[in-house]
Amino acid sequence: MNRPQRLFELDALRGMSLLGIVLMNILIFSFPYDNIDLTKHLSGFDVTIIRSVKLIIISSFYPIFTFLFGYGLAIMYQNTQRKQLRFYPIIYRRLFFLLVVGLLHGYFIFSGDILFTYAVTGMVAVLLIKLSKNTLTSIALILFMVKIIVILMPVVILHAMYGPDNSFNMLSHSVQDLINSRQSSSYLDFLPINMEENNYSILDTLTISAIFEFLPYILIGIAAQKFDLISHIRAVPQKYLKWGILAIVVGYIYKLPSVIYYADETYKLVSSLLAGPIVATGYILVFCYLCQTVKGKNWLSVFAFPGKLSMSVYLTQSIIFLYIYTGAGFGLYNKLTLAQSYTLAILVYMVQLVVSYLYLKRYKQGSFEWIWRKFTYLK
Repeated sequence: MNRPQRLFELDALRGMSLLGIVLMNILIFSFPYDNIDLTKHLSGFDVTIIRSVKLIIISSFYPIFTFLFGYGLAIMYQNTQRKQLRFYPIIYRRLFFLLVVGLLHGYFIFSGDILFTYAVTGMVAVLLIKLSKNTLTSIALILFMVKIIVILMPVVILHAMYGPDNSFNMLSHSVQDLINSRQSSSYLDFLPINMEENNYSILDTLTISAIFEFLPYILIGIAAQKFDLISHIRAVPQKYLKWGILAIVVGYIYKLPSVIYYADETYKLVSSLLAGPIVATGYILVFCYLCQTVKGKNWLSVFAFPGKLSMSVYLTQSIIFLYIYTGAGFGLYNKLTLAQSYTLAILVYMVQLVVSYLYLKRYKQGSFEWIWRKFTYLK
């Protein structure tokens, strides 16, 4: 039986979302992004950049990557059924490998790791994979609403009682400690704070994020595969283009207050919990529509190369930026302007595009993907 062909739209969309993720992660690699109001820390053109990134990038790309993760799980389930293989031993080996890589990546390279979270959430999601698309969508929407009530409502109350700046820091280190550890000439000075931050990320995943933040997107991805979303978009692309544009416009409108009042925690959460997913939906639909046009497919095909090597691209991005911004290399943390950091991020991604293209002319899969596949199928 022939091996099913990869869907171009998914590979290209995955590659595009990797660009969005690096444009988000560069803020964490280069600045104490989570600890300060960057609009007060930055000046000039950098302020325009951070507000534009807030509108276009932040909270609007990780839902796409998470959705695609769910879509991929459903494809894998479908393929194992077609080949009459036992799905759960295979998928849990795959997710366990991802979990281990995520732990190593999070503790020793980048505390903003998403692989551990995907592995943990995936282990829950696959238990529901046999459910119908309508049931999966209903569960996702219920979790989404619970998340809004549990996370957003208390912040709204705090906003009313104490004003817009009601953030707090659960970590023991100060902003200056963070800057010193990143700029230190020793990689060993970087590790303690990075490990502490990763401990918090793991705790957040195990208590809140896995179920309420990431699981809804993964379930929607599984449901979309069962619905055969790509085939429907190919059949009536104009219909999905209209919905996509509407979602982007509505999402941007909801995001605007968080762009104007950058440090306001309530607007920040509205942007993350509500506007981000709406914009992400719009991006997916418009991107897939463009893939149906000749010019669009030609232009967007470049994203398919890193999309096929997503784990390798994601991990090498972290290694490169670790070297650029910490004492493991140049120690440029909090020393470059935001414009310079974004220039670096785009250059790194462009190099990855070229390398991915050249690599795939010779090999079928990336080195990390090859090891991952060997562990998954034990052959």
